Amino acid sequence: MARNPKIQKMFRMIGLGDNIGSGFPTILKAWGDEKWRQPDLYDDQELHQVELRLWMVSLMPTECTEYLNNKFGTAYCHLHSEEQIILATAYLEEKVSNARLQSVLGLHSTEIGKLLFNLVEKNMLIAERRGRWTTYHINREYVIQPEQLELTDISIPELDLNRTDQLIYQFVQVNKIITTQQIVDIIDSISTKQGASVAINRLINKGLLIKVRQGRHVFYTLK
Repeated sequence: MARNPKIQKMFRMIGLGDNIGSGFPTILKAWGDEKWRQPDLYDDQELHQVELRLWMVSLMPTECTEYLNNKFGTAYCHLHSEEQIILATAYLEEKVSNARLQSVLGLHSTEIGKLLFNLVEKNMLIAERRGRWTTYHINREYVIQPEQLELTDISIPELDLNRTDQLIYQFVQVNKIITTQQIVDIIDSISTKQGASVAINRLINKGLLIKVRQGRHVFYTLK
């Protein structure tokens, strides 16, 4: 509260003061100018408090896209852009709700409900229901299905590759990157990261793949 309301009013009248309630629209404009994720008011039902969360990150940062490609493989590439944004929001904010996504996507709650239902059906999101409130988070136990590799429309050069190496190389052609953990998840004949490294090294030695390191993350991509 102002110490002198009359002076405060005078400043408002000459355009040197803000009106009550003008702060949040100003914040939204500033975040929009910087192309950061839109701030949101989060109603914590457990703590019975409302907090303003200001996200100083872009809508789809590179790290987020790499994680989702790595986690969901080809299935992520086949999602609609709205579904990809939902997964990105769930990853960056740890959990999302229908109400939060309305402000992010600008869609009606019914449309968002359908998108969320589809992602839960695809096993990419997990729903947490508490009374009337439902939140969603990334399914970190998601396993890429082997059938995603059966892509007959992807051509493989005439190379001296065994079946395992062909599958790995084909996967990288589609998904751009692969990790040793993904190889363990999708190749039945490989059960350890050491075995995955052996297969990867064969492809590296043939000049087909290269190793890329970003901080603590290591993955392999086409040369």
